[in-house]
Amino acid sequence: MEKTFYLEYLEIIRDFKNYLEKRMGRKPSANNKALLLEKFYEEIKNCQKCSLYRTRTNLVFGEGNPEAILMFVGEAPGKEEDLQGRPFVGAAGKLLRETIKNLGIPEDKFYIANILKCRPPGNRNPRPEEIARCLPYLKKQIQIINPKIICTLGKFSTQNLLNTTRGITYLRGQKFTLPNNTILLPTLHPAACIYKPYWREQFIMDLKMVKEEIDKITKT
Repeated sequence: MEKTFYLEYLEIIRDFKNYLEKRMGRKPSANNKALLLEKFYEEIKNCQKCSLYRTRTNLVFGEGNPEAILMFVGEAPGKEEDLQGRPFVGAAGKLLRETIKNLGIPEDKFYIANILKCRPPGNRNPRPEEIARCLPYLKKQIQIINPKIICTLGKFSTQNLLNTTRGITYLRGQKFTLPNNTILLPTLHPAACIYKPYWREQFIMDLKMVKEEIDKITKT
């Protein structure tokens, strides 16, 4: 009920905004990214396209600024994410968010999502059939947000968005350009950096590259 009311409220605000823009001689906004994401969430929140719906507590859609120039893309929700319905709020999320903050990347500059929207039991790796069913959801989010930079976290998001089988230790630290001119910067998954602390230096170096790209874009 609250979600429905909120969506109706957003539509009223959007329509009133377009009305004012017409009165002022401005071209009405073609779309509202926040509203589009809310509508998309409503469409998929009860998804049953794979067996993961049977064991999930919450579908973890994503969060952040819909107008973000940077989008982080991870693998799948973990235990805490499943319980809270939010991405990267567990130990790996804490490491990621602290590193982002320490590098001076403001929260209003990014959006975070995963390839899978539901937690695999026991935090096992995503299966190919699960990725096949869920990847279109991520691509729709990317299409709506239209970030200028995507930072993929770990091999699953990196390999699937780059359509490659190369390992993450080879791909990380490099800069790729997608067909729509979006910059893609792969790095290690923060969870892996917890289990392998000697990877953290590389992880930080990669996120410094992300910060440098943000600075280039915002200064132009």
